[in-house]
Amino acid sequence: MKKGILIDVHNRTITEVEVTKDNNGSQLQSMYNHIKCEMVNCVSFNKKNDVWVDDEGLLNLTPFSMFFKIEGYHEFLPGNGLVLGYDNETGDSSDTTLTIDEIKSMVKFYTLNEVRSQMV
Repeated sequence: MKKGILIDVHNRTITEVEVTKDNNGSQLQSMYNHIKCEMVNCVSFNKKNDVWVDDEGLLNLTPFSMFFKIEGYHEFLPGNGLVLGYDNETGDSSDTTLTIDEIKSMVKFYTLNEVRSQMV
């Protein structure tokens, strides 16, 4: 079990979550469940932590789509995000080294219209 931090764009909340492994030792299904997606992509934003996002987030846009930006990464990220630590030696995910308060200070939420207005 790993400690992660969920960035929920629709509720504009940031909460601690547990990422668990299935019977095969994979944590992907737990990540999918938290992020609410079917494919994930990893984005590095600092030396010890990554944020996992919906890899198909831009393909499934609706007028109600939400985004976030996280300090240390320059682009808008669609949908929810899951912050996990990164083990440089093994390449595996690990407990995040950040706190909820640290993530709250690093994240800003955006609507689709706000993203579009900043892309012009």
